[in-house]
Amino acid sequence: MMHRRTVLRSGTALAAMTVAAPAIAQSSKWPSREISLINPNAPGASTDLTARIIAQALEKRLNATVIVKNVVGGAGALGPTTLAQSTPDGHTIGLVAISSHIAVPNMMNVSYEPWKAFDIIGQVAALRYGVGARADGPIKSIDDLIAQGKQKQLTYSSNNVTNVVAMFQLAKLTGAKFRWVVFPGGVESVTAAIGGHVDAVIQTVTEMRPQIEAGKLRFLASAAEARWPDYPDVKTLRELGYNAVTNGPFGYAFPVGVDPAIKERMDKALADVMKDEAVTSQITKLGIQAIYRNGKDYAALLKSLETELVPILKETGMAKKPA
Repeated sequence: MMHRRTVLRSGTALAAMTVAAPAIAQSSKWPSREISLINPNAPGASTDLTARIIAQALEKRLNATVIVKNVVGGAGALGPTTLAQSTPDGHTIGLVAISSHIAVPNMMNVSYEPWKAFDIIGQVAALRYGVGARADGPIKSIDDLIAQGKQKQLTYSSNNVTNVVAMFQLAKLTGAKFRWVVFPGGVESVTAAIGGHVDAVIQTVTEMRPQIEAGKLRFLASAAEARWPDYPDVKTLRELGYNAVTNGPFGYAFPVGVDPAIKERMDKALADVMKDEAVTSQITKLGIQAIYRNGKDYAALLKSLETELVPILKETGMAKKPA
């Protein structure tokens, strides 16, 4: 009987080793070729520039080439769809954000399930948003914006539902009437504001800063959680007494199903990248907040933002109709 138990134990151990062997072999050879980093935005966009900084830093830690691939189209759906459909061998990662997990799936039919299609690696940054108005226009402050919004409906521009949360919150807090006018890009939305086609704009540092510096756009307030480092004297909406803020987090994920050993190595590499001041300072110079969350915490953050954004999509008529 003792001999039989010994044989059974040995057989069980051998079976376990046999099952584990392919995974161990796969992870030991990774990365075996270049890694693609899918970005759903055009070259030169904030997320694209950040991706190139992160890619270069990952190369040093993984001893592999990391290529940023701009997969643009489908109203933002093509990038995450491509990522979700990629082979889960650890050689493709891609941007995941409010757009991939909340906006796109709630605005159109997509072929992936946002909360099941990805193994999230972590957050690397958050876009900073601000509220601005034409420099030579009648709106000189947030108080002006609110006061005039109580007298008549004002319009404001932006290119993405991600941006506009603070304006919806501001309207509900004050009773002012604001109507969102959607533009195809951030630059176009800022141009509309300085041209007087809309009363205000809420957009990122990248799009707003050139027109602020040119004296064409008045920077009224930061809509982020903190002041912009570029303009430390301009207060946040919260500092002005209005509990309104727009979050713009973004990070990276594998398609679901990657070998856990590979994911662990990538998780550690990204965490190490985000501890590097040379990396975070480059991101900060873009006007973007460098901020790291691990995969679990970043997924939880995205999930919490879903409750804020889905009602906005429905209110503006941008949510897809129930099947």
